[in-house]
Amino acid sequence: MKKTTTLILVALVAILFAFQWGIDINQETFRPMNSGGAGPGKTGAPGESNCTACHAGSVIDGANVNVLTISDGSGPVTTYVPGNTYAVSLAMSTNPQKKGFQATALNTSDEMAGSFSASASTAISSLGNRSYANHISASNTSAVSEWLWDWTAPSSSAGDVTFYVSSNHANGNGTTSGDEIFLSQHTFAEDNGASIDNHSFFSEVASFIPETNELYIALNHTELGIIDVALFDLNGKQVFNKKKLLLSSGDSSLRLKVNSTVGNGTYILALKLGAEEISKTVNILR
Repeated sequence: MKKTTTLILVALVAILFAFQWGIDINQETFRPMNSGGAGPGKTGAPGESNCTACHAGSVIDGANVNVLTISDGSGPVTTYVPGNTYAVSLAMSTNPQKKGFQATALNTSDEMAGSFSASASTAISSLGNRSYANHISASNTSAVSEWLWDWTAPSSSAGDVTFYVSSNHANGNGTTSGDEIFLSQHTFAEDNGASIDNHSFFSEVASFIPETNELYIALNHTELGIIDVALFDLNGKQVFNKKKLLLSSGDSSLRLKVNSTVGNGTYILALKLGAEEISKTVNILR
């Protein structure tokens, strides 16, 4: 009888231990670490929270930590042209083992200004009328020096556009405690000297034709002119260019052979006619 009682007690202890161990595993599995990006609305923009909604860290001025630039085919710019597409780069002046971010772009009425497109290092989410660029699980480590995505400016005049950024300098302790959250704002003024409606030429369509390895560009121009065409990767490196191409008046198109050394991916197409420039993204997929 004593032996039976002992066996029952041992079994009960084992079951209790296993139950507790199972709960610990379950809690670890479902810990909200946001390694693949936070839920939308965490940028610190008007009416929003920031990363401290999930991370028990302190909020710090990120003006000298969050380094955000927008670039056209010629490089970084400080103003934008309505309707143009820009490559956005966000880096941190610190380089923690674990890190993350979320960003949005709003006009002076606190409404979404333009639209975002993801790259290999980012994902795009939305809430209400706002879009958000986020880190992903493959880009939340020190091995990634910057996050990249595309921003297409509003097609009509929108005035100043402000990017709101919340970044997380994580301590890598496997929990949500002890992180540092950096908030910053980055404002870009509209280029009042140029808008998409004021250009004497504009690109309606830009696409890649894999069967012929050609870049197809549909254009409209009010008069004869000479146009330069270039492709830049998302790091700003020029990978293709054609200069001094004759552009006829009215609707016209260009078909340009692209060397096979230009790999698959997203590129910035830059068109220049005299002092006028426009840019947009184009995908090459063979």
